[in-house]
Formats: sequence, C-alpha cells, structure tokens
Amino acid sequence: MSDCIEGERACSIAIVDIDRLFRISEQHGPDCADHVLQEFGANLIQLSSDLDISVAHLGQDQFGLLLVGLTSDTATEAFDRLRYELSLRPIGWKGEMINITVSVGVAEVYGPETFDNYLNAAEQFLFMAKMSGRNQVVSDHTFAIAAH
Repeated sequence: MSDCIEGERACSIAIVDIDRLFRISEQHGPDCADHVLQEFGANLIQLSSDLDISVAHLGQDQFGLLLVGLTSDTATEAFDRLRYELSLRPIGWKGEMINITVSVGVAEVYGPETFDNYLNAAEQFLFMAKMSGRNQVVSDHTFAIAAH
C-alpha cells in the first residue's frame, strides 16, 4: 500500500455492493441473505483470481478490494467485466435461483492522501452508481470519458 501512496505502483480501491440484498433478505429470510453473501464472496474471489487483489468483507452487503498494479481506467474495465460475470452466476437457495447484480465504486490511489480518503472516494463513486440505477461501475475514469 505504501508503494501505491508514494506513487511507485499503480493501485485502485474498489467497493463492491450487492444490489438489493435487503430485499432478498425480506423475501427469502436472513439465512438466504447470509448464503448469498458467502456464495457471492466465493464467486468474487474466484473471478478475480487473475488480478493482484486483496478482498475484505466490509459488512452487510459490501466488499472492499485493493487492486495492486491497476490504475483507475484498467480497474474500471476489470470491474465492469467482473460485474457482468457475477450477473451470469445466479445463486441457488432451496431450489430457487437468485440473480445478483452489483454496483461498484473505484478510486485510484496516488499521492500522499490517507487510505480513508481513498476509501471515501470509492464510497462516493459507489453512491453515484447506486443513484444512477445500480448494476454499474463508477470511477474517476468514467467521469473523464463522459467529459470527452
């Protein structure tokens, strides 16, 4: 992480949020929501195994990821592919298949900011993804593309 903050390596932080997990819990019960979290976490790790990535469950429906070696633009592309792949993996529960979508906020780590500042930026991008209809990735890179 210090290499990222000192600008020696490209890094990005992402927050992945399972869309409408509360609704799944209301419809199928909290045990189902717990099962979805476990299966989703396993799918997330499996699908991102080709990346230099650290994954942590942040609580409730959110996972935090540190992507070493990826700038915001490459991390955004990687997470858009990951978002799509996760949507193709419904999670089974008592004979029923539950479709999952995710919203993702990505912030590039560069310069002498604190980790919390970068995490806060990723949270803000996640909020924008949620407010823009869910099931998408938002980052500083997506804003740069929109501006052109």
